[in-house]
Amino acid sequence: MKSDILIYIGTAASDEDLSFINTFLPDALAERLRSLDTVGAVYFSAPESYRGSLSDKKNCLVRTGHDDAEFWKDVFSRTGSEHLCKISADSPFLDVSVIKEMIELHLKYLAEFTYSENLPPGFSCEIVSKDLISAIPDFSEKTLPLQQVIKSNINKFDIEIYYKDPDIRDTRISFLSGSPRDRRIMEHIYRLLNAVPAYEEARHVIEQNPEVLYVSPSYLEIELTGRCDLDCLFCYRNTLSPMHGDMDPGIFKRIIEQMRHFGLPYTVCFGGSGEPLMHANFYEILAAATDEPLIQTIVIETNGIYADANYRSVIMDAGPKIKTIVNINGMNADTYAKIHGRDYFERVRQNALDLREAAGDRLYIQIMKIKDTEPYLDAYYDFWEKHSIPIILQKQNTFLGRIADRRYSDLSPLDRIPCWHLQRDLYITADGSVSFCKQDVNGDVSRGNIIDGTLVDIWKTKKPDFISEYKKNYPTRPDCRSCDEWYTFNF
Repeated sequence: MKSDILIYIGTAASDEDLSFINTFLPDALAERLRSLDTVGAVYFSAPESYRGSLSDKKNCLVRTGHDDAEFWKDVFSRTGSEHLCKISADSPFLDVSVIKEMIELHLKYLAEFTYSENLPPGFSCEIVSKDLISAIPDFSEKTLPLQQVIKSNINKFDIEIYYKDPDIRDTRISFLSGSPRDRRIMEHIYRLLNAVPAYEEARHVIEQNPEVLYVSPSYLEIELTGRCDLDCLFCYRNTLSPMHGDMDPGIFKRIIEQMRHFGLPYTVCFGGSGEPLMHANFYEILAAATDEPLIQTIVIETNGIYADANYRSVIMDAGPKIKTIVNINGMNADTYAKIHGRDYFERVRQNALDLREAAGDRLYIQIMKIKDTEPYLDAYYDFWEKHSIPIILQKQNTFLGRIADRRYSDLSPLDRIPCWHLQRDLYITADGSVSFCKQDVNGDVSRGNIIDGTLVDIWKTKKPDFISEYKKNYPTRPDCRSCDEWYTFNF
């Protein structure tokens, strides 16, 4: 018994999108997979927008939607297959020995659906049985991708889950070349080895050569202002001397211009020590960020006081890029004032509720997990979930002892992994200084300033710190060994 192969082209519109180091991936994958004795016919699935060389092939199936149940019914009808193994067309590192093992597992146990929980997408596949598609009842989720339907109804089907060591999920690399950042990382690995590594080798290669991960900033936290109307007991603003002022809009525009040299998409978060909406030029700066193609996501972390009708109107018109996080740590006026130092509870709560219509699923409510909020945390969840607003339960950051530790539990993993923030983040204060990291809130260990330097040079300056920390030679200024933010992850 064999399984046929379905090489699935995602959103690629041309052959250039499907090429990696001068190799056209769909053809290369097909050739390698045909060498397996568990593989039968090979098919391609392409979206209507695709205009490449596969379009005229008889084994290329053009689709109108995504891989929901109806898509699979159509594919099985057109191919006559009993089993289909779906593989992403942008998988330059695909290890066919892994695919062989997954197919053998699927066929041995007559599974309806086989997938891996721990393999990155570019090393893995989904194997679907024809019997599964004919057996799917009329779920409300039937229009979702098939794997989501299966996982949400996991006890209704015969499923095999494939696991393989080493587990490299902690790298957060998809190993799909359709992701510009992951493509850059894979190019680094390929040029280092002059070859594609086997799956078993991938972790070792990365651990011995962590510089392959260091491609560009992907998350910029930018302090627009140091001013704020609140005096929150978990905020470090009052520890700064002097307090920070407002960022010149020209500095922000220079940041955007400098980021273009990296040529990769990234996220901007307006945060820092102050309230971003208090900046006199906030909407001008927001418009510049919204118009920048490389900025994929804009996160506005606000206390909600000024998230009024004007703000709602702007974010509604700005489109899906903008996500709003409203910090509200109280359940009533008293608990709010105790934590935030002022009583704006009703105003902030109403602003947040009014934002729901304008922001939709791009609105979040944030509460800190500290001793002061623990007594009413359940009631807090009940209230905001009733209004269908997702909640972020935030870990307290003491900023290396700048503020009192109010945590009632330690969430740190037992085994320390390399710091995400040194690998991906930049923290830029209102005067344009690029801090060592967010823990360096005053820029005492600044790696340069955007006013008289370039982000490319500053990023290079930060590279030795990343490599040193990755290899557990922790920098001492600031004290990385004492930090517990290493496992937290931004966009």
